[in-house]
Amino acid sequence: MGLAFERIVIVMLENSIRSNVLANSYMDHLRQKGVFLSNSYGVTHSSQPNYIASIGGDNFGFINDDPGYVQWIYNTMDASPVTSVVDLLEAQGLTWRSYAEDLPPNYKKNINPNPPYTPIPPNEGNFARKHVPFLSFPNIISVPERLANIVDGKEFAIDLENGNLPHYSWFTPNLINDGHSLKPEQKATDPNDTNRHVNIKNIEAFLKEFLSDDPIAKFPPETLIVITFDEAYPYYDPYEIYTLLIGDMIPAGTTRTEPYNHYSLLRSVEKNFGLGTLKRNDAAAMPYWFLQE
Repeated sequence: MGLAFERIVIVMLENSIRSNVLANSYMDHLRQKGVFLSNSYGVTHSSQPNYIASIGGDNFGFINDDPGYVQWIYNTMDASPVTSVVDLLEAQGLTWRSYAEDLPPNYKKNINPNPPYTPIPPNEGNFARKHVPFLSFPNIISVPERLANIVDGKEFAIDLENGNLPHYSWFTPNLINDGHSLKPEQKATDPNDTNRHVNIKNIEAFLKEFLSDDPIAKFPPETLIVITFDEAYPYYDPYEIYTLLIGDMIPAGTTRTEPYNHYSLLRSVEKNFGLGTLKRNDAAAMPYWFLQE
């Protein structure tokens, strides 16, 4: 079986149950551009462990957004570094990059690459470290060549224009564009918006530019674009989230009802590129339907 896609672009957005996202007319209509996963779920609360699980196959004991490193929390009897999808990709000679909007210019310079890796540089402006899971893995931040692959979001447009997108791209919008936070002037308009309509309008504005009217034409052939959310908000079971797959290898304007979660996304990357697994929750996860034998 050949590759279903040559590259993947993952965009993770913030904090909304599926029904509230679909109440936005743009997000609802966007489903016509790809395959909508109507039975898609986050794996836990709060935000950070969902991000970490998506590249590591486990939340490694993280239950909140407090800054930390997975090596400290997972399997403390084993001093070996905790692996991630990065290890699997590099083992097969595949390229990857993490693009983070508003990454502070000196942020990576302030990271201590030696155990115990402290202090963790603080967030600045609309940049949130907890939404860049690669920064939580010691065996990524301690290797200069790997740390160099975590770049400002502006690099994505440059790589796209120059035909240099890696095999695996993770794009982290800033706190406004991912729907997490409001602009100061927006906070005063409806502070009790429990359905987060204003937040989702910010997501709409971001995606209109990121995807354009025709994402299939904008992105290189055989690119799978994954638009998903980290978790459902308000917090209650089930953790139902909006997930849309866009690409020229799948039938646009259709819906799949199989149950998928963040481990399914990781497993799909592994399956497509023949990476093997991390032998965690990803190993038992069901890949997307078009990757199943």
